[in-house]
Amino acid sequence: MAQLICSSCGLAAEDDDLVCRGCSGNLSRPAVARYPLPGPPAPTTGAGAPGTVDEGDPSEEARPRACPHCGAPVPVPTNQVCVACQRMLDEAPPSRTAGSGGRAVDAHTTRRDLPTAVLRIRFGAVERTVTPGSTLLLGRAPAAHTTQGLLERYDNVSRHHATVGLEPDGTAWVRDEHSTNGTFVNGSPACAGARTPLRDGDVLRLAADCTLWISVDRPGEGDRR
Repeated sequence: MAQLICSSCGLAAEDDDLVCRGCSGNLSRPAVARYPLPGPPAPTTGAGAPGTVDEGDPSEEARPRACPHCGAPVPVPTNQVCVACQRMLDEAPPSRTAGSGGRAVDAHTTRRDLPTAVLRIRFGAVERTVTPGSTLLLGRAPAAHTTQGLLERYDNVSRHHATVGLEPDGTAWVRDEHSTNGTFVNGSPACAGARTPLRDGDVLRLAADCTLWISVDRPGEGDRR
């Protein structure tokens, strides 16, 4: 069986994964499209003949399926979620009204529908992201599957060293999990078992020499500056 690859970030996934371990996006699995079994052609009759039903334009079935929200093609006919905008394909698109400048805008789109922030943690050239409402365990234990391989060379980092999280409102934090050698934010020790706020540009250090860089991206901030 071919290895499952995330269509958003390209990270390899395990067969039993439901979401990508890198970007937390939904994973789409290929499915075999079902086609009618071959057989004798059905008798043709004229349009509108008595006892017949007009089935519409046959070319409609040949058109590729597209997302009703963003218009992106649907690569697998059985997909339930759009691989581009991550919205349910069977969900009716919001009504559109004329906005400023005559452009069509979604009548039901509000700021609450937009992602509040994305927390990015950089380990040298490698980056991990945390989405609103999610957490990421930092350490060398197998449970920290997204960071275990990155931190295993640091013997002074505990197996369950610290947890970083991002609240739905965009508040980022780190919690030291009673590690042996401590967790530090901009050089100041974080209290074990309690959440310490994280801000864009902070430097997070585990033990003496494992340094991570923090960034918090907030969509729309650049437009308001």
